[in-house]
Amino acid sequence: FHLLTFYFCLTMESTSSSSPEIFPLVLGGLLLVCNIAFTTFTLWVVFRKRAENHEQAQDAARKEEDAANGTGEDAKGKDERFGGMGSKRSSWVFGRIASKRASSADTFAPKLNNIQEDDAAEEVTIKEEEAIMSWKELSCSYPSKRSGEPNITTLSNVTGHIRYQELVAIMGGSGGGKSTLMDILSGRKTLGNLSGEMSVLGTEMSPSSMDCKNILRNVAAYVPQNEQFFPNQTPEEAVEFAANLKMGRDERGDHVRKSRVREMLDLVGIPVKARTRSIGGTLAGGVVLRGLSGGERKRLALACAFAMKPKLIFLDEITSGLDSENAVVVIDLVKKLCINMNVAAVVVIHQPSYEVFSHFDRLVMLCKGKCVFSDKLDCIPSFYDEIGRAFPEKYLLPADLLKAASEWKPDPQRVQPNELIKSCGKSALEDIKGRKKPTLGLQFRTVLVRHVMNHYIRNVTNLFARVLIYGLSAVLLGLVFWKIGESPDGQDLQLFQAEAAFGAGLFLTQTLFLLPFAQISTFFFDKNLFASESSIGLYPAWIYSLTQVVLETWVMSLCALLQSAIAIPMMSLWNMSISKSASFFTMFSVFCVGGVVGNSIVLLTSILSFS
Repeated sequence: FHLLTFYFCLTMESTSSSSPEIFPLVLGGLLLVCNIAFTTFTLWVVFRKRAENHEQAQDAARKEEDAANGTGEDAKGKDERFGGMGSKRSSWVFGRIASKRASSADTFAPKLNNIQEDDAAEEVTIKEEEAIMSWKELSCSYPSKRSGEPNITTLSNVTGHIRYQELVAIMGGSGGGKSTLMDILSGRKTLGNLSGEMSVLGTEMSPSSMDCKNILRNVAAYVPQNEQFFPNQTPEEAVEFAANLKMGRDERGDHVRKSRVREMLDLVGIPVKARTRSIGGTLAGGVVLRGLSGGERKRLALACAFAMKPKLIFLDEITSGLDSENAVVVIDLVKKLCINMNVAAVVVIHQPSYEVFSHFDRLVMLCKGKCVFSDKLDCIPSFYDEIGRAFPEKYLLPADLLKAASEWKPDPQRVQPNELIKSCGKSALEDIKGRKKPTLGLQFRTVLVRHVMNHYIRNVTNLFARVLIYGLSAVLLGLVFWKIGESPDGQDLQLFQAEAAFGAGLFLTQTLFLLPFAQISTFFFDKNLFASESSIGLYPAWIYSLTQVVLETWVMSLCALLQSAIAIPMMSLWNMSISKSASFFTMFSVFCVGGVVGNSIVLLTSILSFS
């Protein structure tokens, strides 16, 4: 395609005797106009972000002044900010930690009242005892790679349910089927033979149907074990990005959405000063940025999930990598958010401490794909009586449960629950489906602005390095092929001179075609982020691809313009039959097309490669 484009440009010049400059002028002029327009848009984004940061800095200064005077929210202390962290535990008979759910809700409710939407249609009164999701005999198997062997079963006949405002733990040993069950319940499972029945918000469906996956994408949020953020993105931008792509723009104005984003960050305890700084992490290429701590990143992931206003939230090892204190803080925060926002949460967790374990309302224990226990924590003593095992000390209970599960053997006389409990909430499901969806223009603009800010504005070294490499390569090639296209006597070039000039121009074009391969690491980084966001339905794949094409076309036009301005005069690559401007635009157009084709190959390589 690249060579054909080059040949097409030359044949257009040689065959169109009346107006040979039409093609290069149109293509080159169009690329330049788009370049100027996008550069103007980029500058507008920069100045807008600076104005927002200045406003946030003023708000932070006012809050610090209020805190110094003893009237601000920060003066109330950490316990009150989180609604009395550590004060809420599950009420179960053997735990001897009796605390009422209502008291915790009353303590935490004033914080949450500010972030509730004013839309009365979404206010649905549902009893706490009613189920929001239930499943019956869920199974998952994969065909064996060897012919004649039975299928490999990773999950077998698992039945259970989740009620409103409950915090549910999925536990089990390695290979027990925890991730498989979580992926099926969250609608993320795309491989394997799925069977069973599910009921979500009053709608019964098959776990393998597309209707099930579409409904779960609308009503559920998913937080992966390794949260994915742009390292140079700010916490406020991350929450606003998720809210805009899930619920669209607020009709009352962007200031309403921004104020609620800040209130959500207040809720999860992200410091005011940290909201305009980078989240931190490792950039493509290995550069490490300092930013939020591990606990703050987990709470930021929760803020992004709850900002999408889900009815179900799935957390994959949310306490992984945290110390015992931060683990309790995060789980306690999830518990209070579930109670006050009428959300049910499912957490995959390996071996929690007793302080973390006591927050859960319900436990699903798996062993080798089979369900060992699925009920409220109050029923654990009865489970120990059934298996004939001595009940341990409460602080040893989580570890002993895992040990009991590993030694568990199916009892054929034991009656397993196989009833699909009817879920409730059709009105809530209709309200969620009736939400105003973000337009394609908003999705494209939101993703584009984030990529521009994080790839080229805040990581300006990336842009300068790419442009500088193209400029230096143009100087080097210009010196190697110095004045190769210039005729000594000013006449037309001889055949051998034309062949040498054509070869030099082709070599220069191949440089633009091959240099984009240095961006493979950047595309690999974006691929992981895209996989995490597309799995929860934030935006379609073509939106991501289109933003990459627009960005790379802009960058490649800048690089091609610089390379053309340096190399063409040094190498005298002028077509003597047409004007120098038309000749310049011809080469500039070919350079742009060659660079974009190279970037497209790099993008395709990153998509098809395993990372």
